[in-house]
Amino acid sequence: MDGYKAALSKYAQFSGRSRRAEYWSFALTNALIEIVLYVLLVTLGMSDSSLTAVGVILLAIIAIYGLFVLIPSLALAWRRYQDIGWGGALSIVGWFVPLLTFIVAFIPGNPGPNQFGPDPKG
Repeated sequence: MDGYKAALSKYAQFSGRSRRAEYWSFALTNALIEIVLYVLLVTLGMSDSSLTAVGVILLAIIAIYGLFVLIPSLALAWRRYQDIGWGGALSIVGWFVPLLTFIVAFIPGNPGPNQFGPDPKG
């Protein structure tokens, strides 16, 4: 949860580096929140395969949440790529080839400072 809060506190910070722990904490917390929202949508917001009023409200909440985490997600992926010494701009490729970002999420960051900043491990 600390990584989730850290990613949100660095809302649009594309400079610097982010550790794997911050990335995974954000990604897993975000996935859990989205799963809960979608389960609520399916269980409370659907009636005979059509949306109820509650479903419309839940869809709006899901859309707002998605917009809320969009920039922090982009910034965090950008910093994660920079932590392993790759340019953050490559994270854009990861939006079209998600497997790339998944692999990057497991690669340890460069020890010590690199061209993108000091080692986030300290």
